[in-house]
Amino acid sequence: MKIYSKIFILLAAMAIISSCAKKEETLTPSNINLTYKLPQGNNAFDQTIVNYYKTYGSYMLYQFTERDAYWTPTGWKRPVLNDAAGSWSGIDVSPAETSAVEAQVDLINKSLFTLYPAAFLKKYLPAKLLLCNKVDSIYTTFVFTPTYVTNKNIKKIPAFYSYDNIYINYGNSTVAQLTAAEKLAFLARLNQVFFQSINERGMILPSVEFMNSADYASTNSTQAVAYSKGLIANSNNTITPTADWNAYVMAMVTLSEADLNRSVVNTDKSAAGILNATKDSNGIIKKRYAIVRNYFINNFQVDLQAIGNKARGL
Repeated sequence: MKIYSKIFILLAAMAIISSCAKKEETLTPSNINLTYKLPQGNNAFDQTIVNYYKTYGSYMLYQFTERDAYWTPTGWKRPVLNDAAGSWSGIDVSPAETSAVEAQVDLINKSLFTLYPAAFLKKYLPAKLLLCNKVDSIYTTFVFTPTYVTNKNIKKIPAFYSYDNIYINYGNSTVAQLTAAEKLAFLARLNQVFFQSINERGMILPSVEFMNSADYASTNSTQAVAYSKGLIANSNNTITPTADWNAYVMAMVTLSEADLNRSVVNTDKSAAGILNATKDSNGIIKKRYAIVRNYFINNFQVDLQAIGNKARGL
């Protein structure tokens, strides 16, 4: 009887562990403590961060380790020199300056949290929002003559998604000096990255209506052919319903209705002009656009196009 009791207790413990929500990660290296404690300090803004955690279930961390930022199930993502190619790539981050966190959190609230219902954010925000002093995109440029040389370059970006977190910039003195145009660019990028995180985690899949509204079986010899069938994902790749759904979502959250309705040549592979007859020669794109937009409005009370319009200052 004791043996059966022990087995039952063990199975119950395993069931509890496997049911943990996004606050506890899976596929993590052993002997690393992944418990995040809030508040991280005794500043006035710390209670604001605690309140956001209680509302949305995502940790806003201005103190974090390299493991928090760079670990993924497939390896560490900290930028390093590729000795074989002599090239650099990746995103380099560092924790926010405490003196800037209050203004940074306020900027995030105005640029992200206020645009969605709390239930949507609670379900779809990643586990962590890392408040950063810097978010640098590291890349390589090449010089071939007279001597082959590779150069490490740095581009500052507002935000970036990686595995279970979003890196968010402006945790420094510049947050108080942002122009209206820079704040708009921040809003646009942060919302783009948020939906990239949703798409890459496969959290909102294409509806049956959407999948049945286009032909995915036949090949697309050109982008114009793809557009004529209502497909807007890049025709260089095999277009799947999921890739196409994600393309529609990103078109709405990154571009205004005016951008989508202007005439753009049908060889262009960006989302600009997809609702104009130049690209939408058979009117199918406009119908599928409505399917995706209405799906988010009806199921989540989120108007994707309203976000795209706001990102363009409208």
